[in-house]
Amino acid sequence: MDDQTSGPAARESGARDSRRSRRHAGPADSGFMTRRRVVAISAASLSVLAIAGAAGLWAAYNRLNHNIKTVDIHTESGTGGAVGGNTVPAAARDAMNVLLIGSDSRDGANGQYGDRNSGARSDTTMLLHVAADRKSATVASIPRDTMVQLPGCAQPDGTESKPQSAMFNAAYSIGGAACTVKTVESISGLTIDHVLVVDFTGFKDLVDAMGGVPVTLDKPVNDPDSHLNLPAGTTVVNGEQALAFVRARHNLGDGSDIGRMSRQQQFLNAALDTLSSNGTLDDPKKLYKVLDAATKALTTDPGLGSLNKLADFATDLKQVPRQNITYLTVPWQWYQPDPNRVQLASKAQELFDAMRTDTAVPADVLALSAKQGEQTAS
Repeated sequence: MDDQTSGPAARESGARDSRRSRRHAGPADSGFMTRRRVVAISAASLSVLAIAGAAGLWAAYNRLNHNIKTVDIHTESGTGGAVGGNTVPAAARDAMNVLLIGSDSRDGANGQYGDRNSGARSDTTMLLHVAADRKSATVASIPRDTMVQLPGCAQPDGTESKPQSAMFNAAYSIGGAACTVKTVESISGLTIDHVLVVDFTGFKDLVDAMGGVPVTLDKPVNDPDSHLNLPAGTTVVNGEQALAFVRARHNLGDGSDIGRMSRQQQFLNAALDTLSSNGTLDDPKKLYKVLDAATKALTTDPGLGSLNKLADFATDLKQVPRQNITYLTVPWQWYQPDPNRVQLASKAQELFDAMRTDTAVPADVLALSAKQGEQTAS
């Protein structure tokens, strides 16, 4: 029997139907093609965004890294872990001693705060000891007017200064952070592991980037010398006000350098509280702003001279419970030849020995520091 659906005529009819089917594809077929195109475009877009995001993060990291300035402190101190024969106990070798220096340099934008030709000294110096187990820390302020024996230091012109009796803050003007480190090591028997230096402008910019820091006063202050004008109670101060607050001598305390130091420590503590509580650490935009200001403000030793190293340092500090940070002033006594100067008291060595051996600050040292603070607070 012949099959009427086969043959040339049937094949031609089938071909026409096939062409018609391709020309008039239904909605389901066109939707499938559209979805494939959307998925392909979306995947390509996400890839581009991921690459752009990674490139942006890398660029931001490089910018922050590039901001950091370093100074070599170990070519000047050269202690190699022991000073004056005072070796560090094995249990204390993971402890850290860090020198925090506020420079009164008048270079560049800092010129508005004094004579541009007056050089730079250490306006504020704090010795930070972080315990090996990271469960406690001590912050000890060194009075800038302390009379000490300065060691010979390398000077900017390549010459060596002669050892001399002078105020502690003169070390910075002679040989910068390296000479200050060498002086602290000389008078304390400690090894300084790291240094962080910030100048006036850097300090202001950092406070502004944080959104201000709260300070509390028992009574209002209006100091024309520092241009500090604040009411009694708590005020969130901006960078300019904060700088005046930590530098003011008149109308706050007894007008001495000793009197300022407890105020500087209070401000440091308030700044740490602010960073922990104002959401900066959880907000990438705020955090970048603070990191940008901080890295521009700081000069560090090479051991902290990168974003990764600073992050590791910050992680170490973050482990220390806030209530276990002890603030005090290195014990001092009046310098008899000049009543406007002080010198280290015998109790100072007890403090330095406690840091060297990574043990608790003796109670009598804490008591003396508190008593001396009370004498200069009013």
